[in-house]
Amino acid sequence: RVLFAPQLGWRDVSLRDPLSHATGLPVFIENAPIACALAQMWLGQRGTDVPTDFVYMTVSDGVGAGIVVNGEVVRGAAQSAGEFGHLPLAIDGPPCLCGATGCLEAYTSNLATLSRYLDQPLSATGTRKLLQDSGLTIVDVITRARAGEERAKAALQETARYLGAGIASIINALNPAQIFVGGEISAAWSDIEPVVREAISARVLTAGGAATPIIPDPA
Repeated sequence: RVLFAPQLGWRDVSLRDPLSHATGLPVFIENAPIACALAQMWLGQRGTDVPTDFVYMTVSDGVGAGIVVNGEVVRGAAQSAGEFGHLPLAIDGPPCLCGATGCLEAYTSNLATLSRYLDQPLSATGTRKLLQDSGLTIVDVITRARAGEERAKAALQETARYLGAGIASIINALNPAQIFVGGEISAAWSDIEPVVREAISARVLTAGGAATPIIPDPA
C-alpha cells in the first residue's frame, strides 16, 4: 500500500494487489530510495565495493533516503524511515506538497528548483501547470546553467546550498560511510559539488563527517 505520496496526492492506496490481479503476475512494491539502496547492495554482491553502512539519497520530484546500517535496510516501525525530504529546514519556510512548511523537499526537489528558476512560488497545482505550459524541465535548467545563463546557475547553486544542509543533517544523524545522490540533479554534480560541500562543512560536527564520500549516481 502507498501510505502517503505527496507528489501524487495519494493516501493509503492499495497498489500491489490490483496490479497483481490485473497482470496475473507477482508484484512487489518498494519505496524508490530503498530500491536504489538495494540496487547498490546487489551491485556490491557482483564485485562493486559498497559499504554496509550508507545512505542513498534521491533528489527528483520528491526527496528521500534509503538507509542501510550493518548491511540491512532501515524501514522503521511503520515502514516510513528515511523521509529526510520532510526534515524541516525552516519552520516558517515555503509550503511543501506534504502540507507542512519549510521541508528539505520544498527547497531541493526538481519542482522547487524549477519554481526558483521561474521566480514563482512552489504550489501543488500551480507549479505543475506552469511547467506543463512552459515545457521546462530540470535538464533544461542544467543545460542553460552550463551554457552560462546566470539565472539558471543561481537557481542550481541555491538548490545545492540547501541540499548540502540536508546532507549535513543525514551525516550528523547517521554518520554513514558513504552517501549516494541520485536523481536528475546529480547530472550537474561537477557544477554544484563545491557549494554542497561548503554547506556540509559549515554544519557537520566533525572533520570526519565533513569528509564523508558523496557519490553522484546519474540514472
